[in-house]
Amino acid sequence: MKKNLCICTALLVLLGSCASLTSSQVAAVNQFALTSAHFSAYPSKIMRVLADIRVKRGVYFANSLEDTDPHIEELNNLYVAMTDDYKSSAKADITFKIIDKYAKALLLLSSDKHAADLDSQARTFGTDLNSLITTYNNVPGVTPVPGGLGGVVGSLILAGGKQLIRTKQARAIREFVPRSDTLIEVMTDNLLEFLESTNIDFLIKNEERGIQSNYKSFLNQKKPVIQNERDYLELKGDLDQVKKLRSQTIAATHRLRNAHASLLAALQEKKDLKEVIANLQTLYDSVSDVKSTLQQMDVIKN
Repeated sequence: MKKNLCICTALLVLLGSCASLTSSQVAAVNQFALTSAHFSAYPSKIMRVLADIRVKRGVYFANSLEDTDPHIEELNNLYVAMTDDYKSSAKADITFKIIDKYAKALLLLSSDKHAADLDSQARTFGTDLNSLITTYNNVPGVTPVPGGLGGVVGSLILAGGKQLIRTKQARAIREFVPRSDTLIEVMTDNLLEFLESTNIDFLIKNEERGIQSNYKSFLNQKKPVIQNERDYLELKGDLDQVKKLRSQTIAATHRLRNAHASLLAALQEKKDLKEVIANLQTLYDSVSDVKSTLQQMDVIKN
């Protein structure tokens, strides 16, 4: 009897030490993941909206050309430019999707619900994350990030009682978050490099000039209708929103990095969660600002 009692006691101690995460820490991890999920889709919207602005104002210039051949040539040039812009955006998407996949995997690991298909989800998320990292590391000139992170998620086998599930989740979180901090650091650096690039500066200034000059060319040849005037005002409004979106996304990216760093410190050093909560709140506010701007621009369509 004593032997069985000792074994049970040792097992409980082992389970408790393996978990070593409070419910508040797991909740903080879950909140970070929830706020960060889908965030990586936002920066590329800037390029897509700029591409749409270029097409719309370019059509007005094409309509100012009376001869057929120059008109068609201008439309063809617009199509080529639009295709190139979307390709640039897609290239950025491949890199930044890693943040989204990481956040969703972390959301799965910190879930307080026991679903029958959690194990299959864990394996799927792990495979997808590894695939994205491999794709990213093969891009010329990038800063490589550690591979194999998806294996941490994929190895999580959610079976048995609730205590065993919670222990395995806690163990996976304690392994997954520290190993992924370099990943988040590199990805947020990439985001900031993209968002703060002189290329985007040039594109925004070029569209500012182009909207007015192209519409002026159109007015010199055509009598506008009310919809034309509305289009012009809408283009100017969209460009102002792009500037706002860019500024908000830069702020949110910095806060994403800070929130993850403070989360890591809280998990490793068992620090007070006040700093984590404060950083999560500022991250949530920043992401909410970005979403609100995108909704105003009708970029997010539900």
